[in-house]
Amino acid sequence: MAPKVRIEDTLPTGERIVITIEGPELSEKRVVQALELLKIMTAAERNEERRASLKEEIWGVIEEYFGDGSWFTLKDLHAAVREKLGDVKVTLLGSYLSRFVSEGRLVKRGSKPRTEYRVRLVYARGT
Repeated sequence: MAPKVRIEDTLPTGERIVITIEGPELSEKRVVQALELLKIMTAAERNEERRASLKEEIWGVIEEYFGDGSWFTLKDLHAAVREKLGDVKVTLLGSYLSRFVSEGRLVKRGSKPRTEYRVRLVYARGT
């Protein structure tokens, strides 16, 4: 009977992964490769989760500091986020602001470097 190794894991999304390696000359190298593949898949899922939660944390800061409908700049947001979440790159915040505008969460006026943003009234009321 040939040696057989079975590796099972469940990703944070609930997907179940099963890897089976079987053969008369099963090598440790193949088992390590399978474990590395699983590690890569799990890390990718966690990174996606982390990005999604950071986006919502940033949105929470926007609602807390500017949810009253006041206009704010990227610089204002950066200061608020640094106070609440620690050091986050300005370029990352700029990307999230663009996404929030595209999603309809924010209104934008002006142009660089004096661009200002405001929470849409629908979102400011929490609906």
